[in-house]
Order: sequence, then structure tokens, then C-alpha cells
Amino acid sequence: MEDKHGSVVQKRSATDIYDGSSPRKKKKRAKPAFLSCDTRILDEMKWYDLHEDILERVLARIPTSSFFQFRSVCKGWSSLIDSPSFMKACSEVPSRRPWFYMVDSKDDESIVYDTEVNKWHHIKYPCDPSENVKSKPVASAGGLLCFRSPLGYFNVCNPLTACCRKLPNIETTQPIHAIAMVSCLNSYKVIVIYGEMPAFVIKVYDSSKECWSEPSINWNIEELRTGKSSSKQNITNDDETVYFLNKGGNVVARDMRRNPSKEFSSILTSTQHGEEIIYFLNRGGKVVSCNMQKGLWNEFPPLLPSTAEYSIDLVDCGGRMLVVILHEMMESATIRIWELYDTKSEWVQVLVLPPAMSHDYFGKKADINCVGYDNLVMICISSCRLHRVILCNIVNNSWLELPRCYVSGSRKVKKFVSAFPFEPRLEALV
Repeated sequence: MEDKHGSVVQKRSATDIYDGSSPRKKKKRAKPAFLSCDTRILDEMKWYDLHEDILERVLARIPTSSFFQFRSVCKGWSSLIDSPSFMKACSEVPSRRPWFYMVDSKDDESIVYDTEVNKWHHIKYPCDPSENVKSKPVASAGGLLCFRSPLGYFNVCNPLTACCRKLPNIETTQPIHAIAMVSCLNSYKVIVIYGEMPAFVIKVYDSSKECWSEPSINWNIEELRTGKSSSKQNITNDDETVYFLNKGGNVVARDMRRNPSKEFSSILTSTQHGEEIIYFLNRGGKVVSCNMQKGLWNEFPPLLPSTAEYSIDLVDCGGRMLVVILHEMMESATIRIWELYDTKSEWVQVLVLPPAMSHDYFGKKADINCVGYDNLVMICISSCRLHRVILCNIVNNSWLELPRCYVSGSRKVKKFVSAFPFEPRLEALV
């Protein structure tokens, strides 16, 4: 259907969630614990006599996956997803533990990892069914995911309610370098950076205005090209491929051609002064930033020499820009997390994966794709010989290798290559 502005909004039935951590067939929905207790206790509890507002507040605070199971209790509970008062109660919950939308090598199923209950869930594909081809996720924020179709269209979806909005098309033949997303209250923005370096073009879609626009920033392209900016901000066209001889005597190309699922990946952080900064990787493997308010570009110093073999990705953890690197050295592999100290313009190591967990990655030519949310960093490690998913808590320095996830109804193990975090919020509007 179409809204009053003509934007396409597709709404389908709520998400069907079931456990994906076992190779067995789809599990039957478990009855809530209180329904299996003695009926005399139920009579004493009088739960059905609770005021509707109180009941909605209670249900709004249970784990989201449990809510979808509880919808089978009665028709009243099943219809809560369409209740404005219940949506308001959900919005009053300050925060929820994140879910991670997983992307596998074949992209044949939609699976999320639920950190609220530490389980895998299979969900319906959250995108516009009018698209003849399957779109790929490119960004996430709040309770929303942003998909991009091979035709260049963007779709913003709530993966829980399966509501989807198709954004107006951006007509450009220039290469896209980064796609970011930010969400606040009942609105969101999708930011696209494209063009030839350093003459970038920035487009911003604002859901409150329902249109694309360019930020009113006075870019000084000549100063960026020559590096004579008074603020000493500089960015160079470092997209050339570097060839070098590795230890095995093979010629290796140092070209940061990223996994298709993370080709346009970037992160967006906010400073103490409310300035939004977008970080992304250029094809040379260097970190590039763009200050959206001041119109300043910056290229950060590399962590490793260009002739080193490594895989790199950026994450945002509570407003901190961190870099994750998988590097092989001294007959072993290591995963390290770094942070840039602006006062010294130096990279400082924050965490390192215990050697006992990273030793198996040596010689596998693995690629890492990472995402951050609050204090969590999810690292997807993939190669033709290896597929692992690790969840790191940067506060208590804990590393957890997630259990295997199986294709529904079979014993085939899913091979995840990347992920996108979001809050499981039923009330998130597209």
C-alpha cells in the first residue's frame, strides 16, 4: 500500500520465530510457564483480571522472542502487535539487548542471533516482496535494517513486523564508498557517500522529510587534493593495488576488495559536541573519516605496512571507533582490536583474542567482517576452510565462540560471513 506521500509501505504478518541452534525439525511453540502450572494457582493469581494497561506494560518488558511465543495464548495477546497502546508501552522500555541479523554465504535464509536469550532464530525475509531479486543488508540503526537491491534501490525494514519502505532511487553511475544509517525516536537517516576520491558526494535521506538531500557544507576540494587545508586534514587517492612477495614466495595483491555483504559498510559516531563523523575503509586499507558538520576529511595512519597480509574492519562501540585486524605472524594467527588516541595520533591496542582460540585460523586465509553494538563486538571469520562467529565484550574482555547454527530441518551448518546489529523493537517505524 502507499502512504499519503506516495511512498511504498509493505506490511505483512509478524515474524515467525523458532530456535535454529539444533539440526532437528522446527520445534513446537512452548507454552508459557504459567500455563503449565496447577489451575488452582491460576485462580489464585487472577492474571486474567489484570488491567489491560498493566498487562501490556508487563508483556512489553519480556524478551522479544518470548512475546512471539506468547501470542498463541489467546486472540487478545495475538492482536497486541496492532495495538497503539502496546506499541507505546514498548517504546517506554529504555533499551533492549541487541539482535544480530546474520548474512551467510548463500543468503538463502534470514537468521538472527538473540543476545537476550543467547539463541539463534529463523525469521521471515524482511524486505519488499515486490522486488524480483533478493536485496542485501547494507546498514542498520535502532530497530531498523537498510537493504540495497542489485538495481540500486534502498529498502528500510523492521525485521520483526516485516514492515518495509522503498526509498526514492539515487541515480548515479559513480562508485559508492560508504552507506551509514542513524535512527532516533520516530525518524531515521540513510547516508550515502559516492564519487571519485577526494571529490565525494554525500546524499542523506531523512524519513521525516521523505526525500534525499545534500548537506549544506562548503567543501574545499582543491585544498583536499593538495593537502593545504588550514586544519591539516588530508585525503589521498590511495586505491592503487600493491603487489608484494609473501613468505611462501607467492605474489600477493594488497587490495582491500571487501566481501559483497560489507562492500559499502561504514560506521557513524557522534562527538561530545554533537558532530556526526562517518568512518569507512578505502581500497588501500586505510581508515577515512568525514565530519558531516565541519566538512572535514581525514585519512588515518595505517596500522600495518601495506605489504603485510591481514584482514581489517571497523566497528562502533558506544561511540568509540575501533579497528579489528586478523593478522598472521610467527607461525600463528591473532585477532587484535585497536583504538586511535587523537591526542597522540597513535593506534593503541585495546584487546587481543586469546592465542588458544586464534591458533586454528593460521594458514586458512580467513577474512573477518565485524560489527559493534554498545560493548559488544561480533566477529565473523570466514574462508573456504573455516567459518566461525565470535562475540567479544570489550568491557570485561570476554570472548565467546557462538554455537553452530543449522539450516532449518537439516544437519547442514550455516556459514556466516557478516552481521548487522539492531534492537528488537516492535514499535520501530519505517
